[in-house]
Amino acid sequence: MQKRSVSLLLALLFFCAAAQAQPPRKRKLAKPGPKAKEELVKPEAKTKEDIMKTVSRPAPKEGLLAKVLGAITINTPNGPIIPFPVVDSSKDLGPSFGVMPVIAVRNKATGDIKSVIVPSVNYNEHLRTTLTYRHYIFPDEKRYFILRASRSERVERELMAYYYTPQLFSTNLRLSVEAKHWVTGKPSFYGFGINSQRGDKANYSLSTTGGEIILDVPLAKEVFINVNNAYFAKRIGDGPVNNGQLEDIFPGIYDEATDRKYFLTNRFSLVYDNTDHPSLPKIGTYASASVLYSNKKLGADYEYRTYSFQMKNYFNYKEKGRFVTAVHYLLQFQRGDTLPFYAMPQLGESTGLRMAGDGRFTDRGKFVFNIEERITLSKTPFYKFISETEIAPFLDVGTVFPKVSAFRLRDLKYGPGISARLVIRPQLVATVDFAYGSEGTNAIIRIGYPF
Repeated sequence: MQKRSVSLLLALLFFCAAAQAQPPRKRKLAKPGPKAKEELVKPEAKTKEDIMKTVSRPAPKEGLLAKVLGAITINTPNGPIIPFPVVDSSKDLGPSFGVMPVIAVRNKATGDIKSVIVPSVNYNEHLRTTLTYRHYIFPDEKRYFILRASRSERVERELMAYYYTPQLFSTNLRLSVEAKHWVTGKPSFYGFGINSQRGDKANYSLSTTGGEIILDVPLAKEVFINVNNAYFAKRIGDGPVNNGQLEDIFPGIYDEATDRKYFLTNRFSLVYDNTDHPSLPKIGTYASASVLYSNKKLGADYEYRTYSFQMKNYFNYKEKGRFVTAVHYLLQFQRGDTLPFYAMPQLGESTGLRMAGDGRFTDRGKFVFNIEERITLSKTPFYKFISETEIAPFLDVGTVFPKVSAFRLRDLKYGPGISARLVIRPQLVATVDFAYGSEGTNAIIRIGYPF
């Protein structure tokens, strides 16, 4: 449900890429964390292994994008400073604009980037001015820390610390730990079920405080178990949009949800993954089956289970990487106690249906099908990165339901559209999505593929 803005993720992904853009070293890495499989480069390749090469391949001639980025970069003895513009958009809060200087600090002995400091200031009509400080620390080429603090004039704020290591105690176990206090004013609620009305849109804020620990345990070459333990306290409050507050439109639901609730959950996932890249896949299959459970005896306020079944397929036309058909399926449903609406499955802008706002459809279960054709138009170098421009016509299909037996084909919502993307390997994609359908039109600016 949480949607990271361009300002938030651009620095992280861009400079994680910078930290990794050193001469490639052969090493064996375990899934499912950031993977070391490489991108497709050889037009003549006949097998998957043949078309996986490192990002350090000879680059094409310098293009317009590289010239623009080069022109705005300020080189210093400690590293480059890049004053990126910040642009974000959503159907709930509208556009945001600002500036984000990215300050890279290099190790003078090795030349590697050892940390990145990323302050920013941006403005949104509803949140008004938001100040953010980010600090990314890279002790070595594998581990990293993230520290972040943010505060808006209205509603939103965040304190977060995150740590990731791909080789815990020199093993193939991958560990990530996160602690945060986060208040977001972006979500909306329209009522329950697929027949909820757009006119009942109600804004609210969601406060989340707690942390989670995720451990990835390899079982075989492409199979692993993911274990996630999380403990969060959550409650809602007034949102930043003056017209249409949840308290006014759904007073009963608002009064109940303002009480602080405690969620202690454990999730176990069995995952198969033979895709070629953790965030920019061009070939392969990702499939997972998971169960999340909450037990009152362990300290939670609710006793329930959430079941999820997901599959992603990436079909690479002639294995050249220019035409990639991406397909995504998701079935999710809950059993046990009925949860507050904000903890139930939702279908919307960042949860499978791009034509709608976040939280547009809410119920105890949901089904999502997405398909898009990712077409690479051009490639251009910037520093050690290969930047690609891409367009992707897509179709989103989805629905929500109170129980699996209540699923009906006639309830499916359809949202066609097209995306324009900038891919900076090895980890970053910036996306502009245009979608339309029964919910009207929507324009979204964000970081990352939708799946």
